[in-house]
Amino acid sequence: MVYLVTGLLSLFMSLPAFSNDFDTTYWFTPEAKNLVYLKTHTGEVVILLSGDTAPTHKERFSDLVEEGFYDGKYFYRVIEGFVAQGGSNEENQPFALASPLKAEFHRSPIPKKTVVVEPEAPHAPATGYLNAMPVGIDKNNNQIWHTHCPGTVAFARDVDKNTATTEFYVVIGQAPRHLDKNMSVIGRVLLGLEHLQRLPRGAREKGGIINAPDTPSRIISVRLGTQLPAEKQRTFRIQTATHPDYQQKLANARNLDNPFFHDKSLTPRTIDVCYYQTSVEEITAK
Repeated sequence: MVYLVTGLLSLFMSLPAFSNDFDTTYWFTPEAKNLVYLKTHTGEVVILLSGDTAPTHKERFSDLVEEGFYDGKYFYRVIEGFVAQGGSNEENQPFALASPLKAEFHRSPIPKKTVVVEPEAPHAPATGYLNAMPVGIDKNNNQIWHTHCPGTVAFARDVDKNTATTEFYVVIGQAPRHLDKNMSVIGRVLLGLEHLQRLPRGAREKGGIINAPDTPSRIISVRLGTQLPAEKQRTFRIQTATHPDYQQKLANARNLDNPFFHDKSLTPRTIDVCYYQTSVEEITAK
């Protein structure tokens, strides 16, 4: 195992260093209003919000955050290798921001700035990126949708597709791609996913529900970047899928172009967009 880890590290270390060039052709910088700061018992999670496919759900989440709705709530449903879910804790919330939302599972037409990464992908006709978010792409039906990669943030719902209200979940385990095009996705974790991965788990036979969540499961606070003073706001840049370094990483991965690999008979390999996500760098001035 030590050799495997060392070899894989050498694969990534052999790639060209990321450029310091802030050319917007190769970097996406989120606005403060689209960054969410979620504090847990063990640290801060920073989430990038996207309204590319589920704008109404993204707006609902932003409004709830501004209202302080999630402060003091809990991640009361946490399943090992799957998701952490929080929100109203299954309580009935008869107020305007808890009204059911119409499902937003995909977007049509495909925006021109969508970048194809894998033209014949697993779990989708094709995969790629729109802005800083990995997407599934169906050119025949002129649709895109956000893929369920580790760190994906989406609204939970009941069996009826139009029942999302306040509940949200974050993918903390492997990519549950069976949820693609069936949930309303609003963002991805940029920083601090490890804090959500440290949350207490519920029993799988009980659907991951924690009957009496306490301090380790608590959502201390959730704030939009625009709610924070300037000195507490953080700035990130996210590599675009057209970045030469990312393209080189894809080429190396397809062809196992590294001395660590000896059997390359299965190359070129299909790229899983969830495994090869674009790089995130914090550029907050210190």
